[in-house]
Amino acid sequence: MRKIFSLAMLSAMLLLPSLQGGDGGRLFAAKRRVHTIGDSTMSDYKPAATPKRGWGMYLQAFFNADSVSVNNRGKSGASTRTFYETDNLWPSVKKQMKAGDYLIIQFAHNDEKCKGEDVYVENARLRAEGKDTLTDMRGTEPNTTYKEYLFRFINEAREMGVTPILMSPICRAYFKDGKINDEGRHKLAGTKELTRTEAAKVLAPAGTRDKDYVRCMQEVAQEMAVPFLDMTARSREFYEQAGQNYCMANYFNCGDKTHTSAAGGMAIASLAYELITNSPELEELKSWMVFPSKEAYNAYAQNIEEAGKKAALDAKGTPFSEQLAVTNLQHIERTKKGYIAAGGLWPAGEIDEVANRYIEYTIAAEKKKGLVIETITLPLKAIGGPGMNIHINYGFGEEFSGVTTIYENTALPKNKKITIQLDQPILVPAGQTLHLRILPWYDSNGKPQGKKYLQLGDLNVTGKRLQ
Repeated sequence: MRKIFSLAMLSAMLLLPSLQGGDGGRLFAAKRRVHTIGDSTMSDYKPAATPKRGWGMYLQAFFNADSVSVNNRGKSGASTRTFYETDNLWPSVKKQMKAGDYLIIQFAHNDEKCKGEDVYVENARLRAEGKDTLTDMRGTEPNTTYKEYLFRFINEAREMGVTPILMSPICRAYFKDGKINDEGRHKLAGTKELTRTEAAKVLAPAGTRDKDYVRCMQEVAQEMAVPFLDMTARSREFYEQAGQNYCMANYFNCGDKTHTSAAGGMAIASLAYELITNSPELEELKSWMVFPSKEAYNAYAQNIEEAGKKAALDAKGTPFSEQLAVTNLQHIERTKKGYIAAGGLWPAGEIDEVANRYIEYTIAAEKKKGLVIETITLPLKAIGGPGMNIHINYGFGEEFSGVTTIYENTALPKNKKITIQLDQPILVPAGQTLHLRILPWYDSNGKPQGKKYLQLGDLNVTGKRLQ
């Protein structure tokens, strides 16, 4: 029987300070690891950069740190395809996994970018018709390619002795008459609704199935005998019980109906605890879990917010100021007017970064001495329209591990120069290379957009090289 947590209990938890995940989980010595892969609804964010918080940032608080550490590798803008195929994301996670670990897999938000069709198939059709092809390559068809990538994650994890868990995506806050609608539950407009008998035929031909990502994930779980945690149904129940007005004011107050605030992220993490502890297939994982008291939560939050920062800033070192040049462009073009998406058009329907479209800068620490970046300064201007958005992310090495969003602006002013000044210490360990990525996208309001450019000035970093 499922354990139900009262809204009063959750509300008390949500009044606690926000947590900063990712590296926080690595502060604790652990015997096992729980790796989480997914999209922006799971990923890490810097509290100073944005009000958004991924639920993966808070999951460590529900585990005994002496037994388990959470390696949150959720990535903003990722679909199953791009996480598997681009930026070395999946290979870098595999390097961190070992036998006995667990892997929580949660995708769908960005797999839907081609309206439930596979973007490769759609581009072949467009080419045949002599039309411009799509440049956003995230879209997968739920009954075919979406399943295929889930199969790959599962099989490759099992080959390493890692236990995979499929967790369906959290709902979007798409309310209608007080209920989350089909699209909010990741069931897109598609073919006819199937009967129960038809729906049981997992291998029904493409084109004869509805575009239901949650159903397709559940079918993969059944076929592969993988634990399936229905976060879509549970988050829907939670949001509807809280009510549309309360949800939008408290859980989705970040400017859209997809990304959660600290309160929303913490609520989802608590629902993940509930789903795991009520799964008969996850008894071992359950044995390592705890439901934190308010005091434990406060201690966890303080550790994550403070650990390493003061020590890094107080460390002795030699000040430096360095101007960084662009070292790499991916799926983006540099023109005389500025940067624009490859092909000269910003795709329609983007509300978040595209993980494999970026402008990259790098800075390397010495082989035996680390460095601390203290400030990052970048002048920029959005040319041609008011819909330009950017993230600034950092990660380490060619694997781009430890990905963290340190700046977000989802409404750059049109034709107005601004200067970003970030005062967020970043420790670059000895022998490591920090990769800074500017990830632009354009809110095209339903139509691809050309003649919209992002102009960048000189990126400058200051800090100190440690002794």
